[in-house]
Amino acid sequence: MCKLTKTTLPLLLYNQFLPNFIFIILGIILTYKTISPLRVVISILILYYFSYFIHRLFHYFPKNINIHTIFHHGQKDNVLMKYLDLFVEFLLNTVFFIIFYYAQKLLHISFVPEIIIFYYGFIYTSVHIINYSIFHCANSHVLHHENSIDINKTCNYGPDLLDHLFSSNCNDDVENYNHIILNIIISFISTYYIFKPELF
Repeated sequence: MCKLTKTTLPLLLYNQFLPNFIFIILGIILTYKTISPLRVVISILILYYFSYFIHRLFHYFPKNINIHTIFHHGQKDNVLMKYLDLFVEFLLNTVFFIIFYYAQKLLHISFVPEIIIFYYGFIYTSVHIINYSIFHCANSHVLHHENSIDINKTCNYGPDLLDHLFSSNCNDDVENYNHIILNIIISFISTYYIFKPELF
């Protein structure tokens, strides 16, 4: 059952509107000379849903071959294992968006532009590794790890809005996304220098 209620909707707007607004506006700025703003917004929404479902799917792989849960959700008894986990996490998060890129190619679809895939993927990966795994900026991600041992109890896959929409959040708390604003800005700058779109 959907957990978007009269209580959570205002909290979602308060805690997540500004970062998401900046995210979309900078995505439009990256592409406005060649791609319509509406297509950019729809592309970001598609990637938003994709990142939720692909993360959720990875949790359903068999435990003995599930690299995501073995490394990222496993015990990290020493410094070497922590660094190995971050490296594997970087590879897996990158693979999420490589899968999306090649799925479009195989299906002969090019709706979501490569520049937006990179822009979104950079934000997603940097938030997951730096904000969540290194600095533990959000309790929602801590709860995701605490509950991931049992697949039937796994929750908080992210993005937070979709966890509320699909009732996969651990509780009714709404994550404050202000901590991702710097990731968005750095992703915008990095995407600009890699793709060199004509902005002005």
